[in-house]
Amino acid sequence: MPKSWVEKHSLKKGDVIGIDEGTDRLVFYAGEKEAEKEEKSISINVDGKSLAIIKAEIVTAYLNNYHTIEIFSSTLHDDAPVIKGILRNLSGMEIIEQTGSRIVAKDLIDISSISIQSIIRRMDTITRSMIYDNLMCMQEKCDPRSILHRDVDVNRLYYLGFRVIKNAMHNPMLTSKLKTNPWKLHSDKMIMIRVEEIADRQKRVCRLFAEAGFKGKMLEEFQKMNEEIKERYDNAMKAYYTNDKKIAYEIETTNNGFIERCDRLLEDISKEVCLFCQSGFVELSPQKSSAKKMEGLGHNLSGNKNVSISKLFEHIKATITFIRYIARTVLNID
Repeated sequence: MPKSWVEKHSLKKGDVIGIDEGTDRLVFYAGEKEAEKEEKSISINVDGKSLAIIKAEIVTAYLNNYHTIEIFSSTLHDDAPVIKGILRNLSGMEIIEQTGSRIVAKDLIDISSISIQSIIRRMDTITRSMIYDNLMCMQEKCDPRSILHRDVDVNRLYYLGFRVIKNAMHNPMLTSKLKTNPWKLHSDKMIMIRVEEIADRQKRVCRLFAEAGFKGKMLEEFQKMNEEIKERYDNAMKAYYTNDKKIAYEIETTNNGFIERCDRLLEDISKEVCLFCQSGFVELSPQKSSAKKMEGLGHNLSGNKNVSISKLFEHIKATITFIRYIARTVLNID
């Protein structure tokens, strides 16, 4: 840098120097220059599309940093409640206009003012509360319905965090302002993905646990396992916040053993449920029926219950795996 220019702008070691890159030149400027906000807009026609496709297109536009989203529908009087519900779950998007065939939503959030760490901590806090309340529901001390809507809050935060990270990756000035770097941004994104997945699994665990109807020893063993999952999740997030490699290694090296314990418990519970269903129907039926008919009913109930239990343990094991991935991300952070 020319000495006269450095002195003119009172620059010293460690100060930020901005760069604008053109096709055939580089322009240097002193300090941080506010990047010009590119206002992108998109039009989406939802006629003849399913709800899943409509949601996917709107969310994709949001994640791709479109500041204005126009949604057209020839049946808007029917579609408006659904479309508005989707938009309400996207942080910063506000409906600024609505006609008989069009809804216009605009992004009113300043991405550069949002902390990625604060988003992750809020996602973490909600997810911890879901895991804890699932344990309370297992003890009949919590209404399962109170857990379900919290997954929507986690999704909303994830979408917002994704936008912040994507913007920072494309804007070195924003990366500098957020006091981060590309690899840290990648790691933060991986953490957000895992936390969102865990929250989603907890929502499903809550519903499937109610269907499984565990009692007695089965319930005690299942509760004990979930208490350990809560502890592992807490430790994984602690490792992330403090960059504690020792905790992360402990989670990584004990993961397979924990999955095996989970499989053994699933096998034991499935056997008990099968025996209970087959014997219970024969004993409780007040009518005289053929042994073959009663056996068939018993197997049918056993099968239905085992399906719920198998799905339940599938989500439990997925939660354990996502906790492991959080630990692996920590191990890869410098």
